[in-house]
Amino acid sequence: MNIVDKSKEIVKYICENFEEWDLDDPIEEGYIDDYEAVIGTTEEEYIDDYEDLAGAKEEEIKALEDTFDIELPKAFKELYRYKNGSGYMCALPCVIGERDMTFCLMSLDRITTSKGYFQNKDALLADYPDFFSAQDIERLSDSRIKSYLFNKRWFPFAEYCDSCYLMLDMNPGDDGKVGQIICYIHDPDEVVYVSESLEKLVSEVYDEICS
Repeated sequence: MNIVDKSKEIVKYICENFEEWDLDDPIEEGYIDDYEAVIGTTEEEYIDDYEDLAGAKEEEIKALEDTFDIELPKAFKELYRYKNGSGYMCALPCVIGERDMTFCLMSLDRITTSKGYFQNKDALLADYPDFFSAQDIERLSDSRIKSYLFNKRWFPFAEYCDSCYLMLDMNPGDDGKVGQIICYIHDPDEVVYVSESLEKLVSEVYDEICS
């Protein structure tokens, strides 16, 4: 089962089990309609058959790559060809540390716009001594992630509560991997490792909640 098929099953699961994640009913709240507006399908088609959902065009994907001089991971592009963001629909529920986070996928335009004000500079944790002591920096140290709070080569693509973001890490630490998934968590601010790739993260979520 590929990343798109697993993503479909995850969203179906959320529609049927939203209360377990302390979510509003996505159909009653109209999130399904919002999601369908993004991907260009009807509610009946969405619920009964995901096969023909529209997504980002090749030129939109290439525009993002050209704008930021990156090569997006193959699985990332595959998922966005399927659908270009998820609106207010939770499409990727994750447990990060001990936190339940229900992420919505950002559209490619939203990703581009967000880079105008978030993760648009390079700033180390050590650049904020009023917030991060030497002990804090040591505690947060992970050889897979560079010791930054903000990094121009981190790309937010999914958000939770407008304050926590899953990000593609295109500038990993010594033991990390280009394209790995990290998470920016606000209050208290920290950046933590999530998974070695979006493909693996979707598989982990699918195995946890759908298998």
